[in-house]
Order: sequence, then structure tokens, then C-alpha cells
Amino acid sequence: MNKILDVLNINTWTDKNGKEQRSFIRCGVAFPRKDEKGYTLKLDVQNMTGDYLLSPKKEWKKS
Repeated sequence: MNKILDVLNINTWTDKNGKEQRSFIRCGVAFPRKDEKGYTLKLDVQNMTGDYLLSPKKEWKKS
């Protein structure tokens, strides 16, 4: 458990064809604790509800 992880908010909706779609919004990072008993979250947003995903950290390209 030594990886920094991205925290992603998962948004789910149904498109006009009835197919379920998902998008992910990066909203913070998770750092492993020194005692290796979990992670510390640093969130960039407030009041974001829903499901979250912890994903291996990657470099995001700015558009």
C-alpha cells in the first residue's frame, strides 16, 4: 500500500438510447498513511455526493 491514488467521483446517467453511461471527475488524491493502515484523503471539492473510486495516480493532460 505505497501508491498515491486519485479520488474520482462517478457520475452515472442514461443516454437517449437507454444505455447507461458513466463519467469520472477527479476530485482529490489519497496518500498512504505512514503506519500503512489506510489512506489520508485530500479532496479538492465540497458537497460532492455519490460514489467514489480510488484509482492508480496518473498524469492528466490539460486541454
